[in-house]
Amino acid sequence: MNDVRTIMTDDGEMGVVVSHPDGPGPFPVVLFFHHGPGLDEGSKEAIERISREGYYVIAPDRYHRFGRFLVLDMRRVAAPDADPAERERMMQIFNGTTDEHVERDVQAVLAYLPQDSAARGGPMGCIGYCIGARSVLRIIGAHPDTFRVGILLHPSFCVTDDPDSPHHVVENFGGYLYVGIGAEDKMQSAEMHKPLIEAVGKLGDRGLAEVHAGADHGFAVPGPAYHDAAATRSYDQALAMLAKGLAT
Repeated sequence: MNDVRTIMTDDGEMGVVVSHPDGPGPFPVVLFFHHGPGLDEGSKEAIERISREGYYVIAPDRYHRFGRFLVLDMRRVAAPDADPAERERMMQIFNGTTDEHVERDVQAVLAYLPQDSAARGGPMGCIGYCIGARSVLRIIGAHPDTFRVGILLHPSFCVTDDPDSPHHVVENFGGYLYVGIGAEDKMQSAEMHKPLIEAVGKLGDRGLAEVHAGADHGFAVPGPAYHDAAATRSYDQALAMLAKGLAT
């Protein structure tokens, strides 16, 4: 069952969704970065899917600086007849949370976790969808001794022309990394992520990047783009890596 809580950050209150199995725990922690549309119902279903496997999952609200648990209808603003003002506002929210903001939010989450006896100390995992996958790469780079497993599903903006492109952290990552990309992804194609795929391949048995036939962007979140075969395969691989990386 998902539990909505509020924690303090340097930028004010931030909502988080927490889910873990029944019982006192403690359970290994998985930090959950939601996709571009926000912490919507599909994301909450994904949170529960992971927590049922024995994990304490905590998902911060990426857009808390603009409102509480905002959900963006990305398909509507992409339509030809979309209201320009609405489109501009949505893009302001989407682009207005920087990597630095995410880092501050993660610091707040890490400070909060010791207060909850259900959250196990020690190595953690993190999973991110869409723009959340970029956050995973930034966080495993900034906290290599804390996060030992990274899961990236239908990633966005993970490969850029910048010298500090997020995918560059992969070569020095000492943990486990899984990347799942939809072959029909119309937002961020597999070809765009070729450098990331190649970097993950160099991790040997600690890394796996897969391109799922027939799957579009958003395939792992219950909703319009959900693709059962691709999602099932991705979660199976993700859970296997979490088991290895977070084993006591």
